[in-house]
Amino acid sequence: MAAASVRGVPSKLGNVFQSLKAVSSAPRSYFTYTPEPAQPIKGKEPKWVASAEEAFQDLKSGDTVFAQGAAATPIEMLKGMTEVGKKKKLKDVRVCHMHTEGPAPYCAPECDGIFRSFSFFMGGNVRKAVAEGRGDALPIFLSEIPILFYKKIIEPTYAVIQVSPPDQHGYCSLGTSVDCVRAGMSHSKIIVAQVNPNMPRTFGDGIIHISHIDYACKVDQPLPTHGGQPPTEVEKQIGKNIAENLVEDGATLQMGTCTCRGLTVFIVQSQ
Repeated sequence: MAAASVRGVPSKLGNVFQSLKAVSSAPRSYFTYTPEPAQPIKGKEPKWVASAEEAFQDLKSGDTVFAQGAAATPIEMLKGMTEVGKKKKLKDVRVCHMHTEGPAPYCAPECDGIFRSFSFFMGGNVRKAVAEGRGDALPIFLSEIPILFYKKIIEPTYAVIQVSPPDQHGYCSLGTSVDCVRAGMSHSKIIVAQVNPNMPRTFGDGIIHISHIDYACKVDQPLPTHGGQPPTEVEKQIGKNIAENLVEDGATLQMGTCTCRGLTVFIVQSQ
């Protein structure tokens, strides 16, 4: 019995190798081949376009677009996307994002029915659309946003990002905003990149090889900034109360995104 079992091994291995050969000879497409952004895809390069609109010529009704946010918001690419949607009279294109900076033209009243903003973390440029019922906001912990992509709860057609130019090895950087972007773009069918020399290079999970980008457009402009208004007297008093009554020597402060955060730090430092 043992000898018979051993004699049968080559035949079984042959079947395994035949199966592996069939898999290896099957057509390899983009993310079915290597979804890891830092892993180069052999023989693949992005299509460099002269304008943002060129990158969205295949955008269609019902698509889901994921957009990078904060200081890395790809403003020019999102403008181009909006123009394409209006010209093609598209419907029900969902734009998913965290807080974005700059204008959000896809949230304008004239884009109602064409685009619908879906915020994981809402910024000031989409609040009016959400308040008027033309946009949505999902209450979710920031750390859980990537799960939406990994579990295919949200399946983007496009990921729109902003990156640094590629280095000599073809690696770009997501720069200032990696957060949920890595998960979002890794689960998107098409990656559109605004390539900006002003984007600083960050490493680790912020690296993406140029071969993963499908459409690339060179845009040389400063990154968007959040700005802000001087604190009101009420906000000053809140910061003062926190610093003088709640913060002890050696304390660790975890800062949120409210107006009082910077003021509190300033008052603590001045004590």
